[in-house]
Amino acid sequence: MTDATLKTLLVIDDEPDILDAIKRLFRKRYRVLAAQSTEEAERLIEQESVEVVLSDQRLPRSSGIEFFTRLRKTHPHIVRVLFTGYTNLEDIIVAINQGHVYRYISKPWQPAELRLLIDQAFGHYAQRQEREQLHKDLHAANQKLAQKNAELTRANEQLEQVNRVRRVFMEVISHELNTPIAIIIGYVFLLKKEMAFEAEGIAAKSLDRIEASSKRLKQISERIFQMLSIEDPRNALQAEVISLRDFAIALHNQVEPFLEQREQKLVSTIELASDEICADSSKLFDAFTHLLMNAIKFSRNGETIYFLARPSTVHPDEVALSIRDHGIGICPEDKAQIFDLFFSSFNTEHHSSGDFEFGKRGMGLGLSIAKHFTEMHGGRIEFTSELGRGSTFTVYLPR
Repeated sequence: MTDATLKTLLVIDDEPDILDAIKRLFRKRYRVLAAQSTEEAERLIEQESVEVVLSDQRLPRSSGIEFFTRLRKTHPHIVRVLFTGYTNLEDIIVAINQGHVYRYISKPWQPAELRLLIDQAFGHYAQRQEREQLHKDLHAANQKLAQKNAELTRANEQLEQVNRVRRVFMEVISHELNTPIAIIIGYVFLLKKEMAFEAEGIAAKSLDRIEASSKRLKQISERIFQMLSIEDPRNALQAEVISLRDFAIALHNQVEPFLEQREQKLVSTIELASDEICADSSKLFDAFTHLLMNAIKFSRNGETIYFLARPSTVHPDEVALSIRDHGIGICPEDKAQIFDLFFSSFNTEHHSSGDFEFGKRGMGLGLSIAKHFTEMHGGRIEFTSELGRGSTFTVYLPR
């Protein structure tokens, strides 16, 4: 090692022979500085980087203990080792209490003993520096963490405020939408009653279209607030034992008018030893209604759609409920966002809020609702799709 890489030992003694002996003993292990007085030692400490100080107790004008007491205040990181020819127990106690001496050694010493002692002192210095650095790093990390936590708290508060504003806004909009819709539907009903004799007239057809559009607007409103209700903690699952055969019949009855409109068929198959599962029938029904309506919209006239209930091939404690169609499929670029709220497709040319027109896309709520309701049951929803050949959406639920 060069002098630049060696650690520094400062030795203080008023006897030049002792200084010379110690320098010879440690010359290959450390860079050794020598001082014959505490004043000289203090100058060296200000000029040099010193890790360990070895000082005699009996020094001119100032004792080693007095020097160490001052050094502890000015340079607390330096390790202090005291040696003396006097084995006065009182001196040892004072040295430890006032100067915080690391170790104490008596004259005359054995070279091996002194070498071991100084090596330990440098080891103690290195460990203490490492602890201090770790403490600094931990303090800095804690400060960063506290800052991040504060930022996260502020962001959460802002998000909560936005959510409160949004919920109040949507509740107001709900009222403002549903009231005129109900009025329109009510007046259409009354007008159709009064104009029953003009069943085939232009006015009657216009009323039919007004009524259909009003009902469509009502369905859009209901879907939006169904999506909002998912995030309401009061809207918890109300699980019960349901029969999948009865569930499939109810689904068929729900979408039958749309199937007839498109001349399509729904085929249901139950491949389970027991068709009973524990679920919230209302939420599960809503989820599969959305999946079925998508299958109807994206299948051509006259095609067949399939509902299949079977054991899961992934986990024995799951059932797999699938909706499969041979429709137009999903574009590859749309697949990553297909369950995102308000996403229907990157291609907006075929957007429509209708329920069953072929290939028409709605507001992007159905799949998001189906996914949320599935996850509320502790399940998951997956899909496979090939453009031009159809799609299969599978809901995996715990039994």
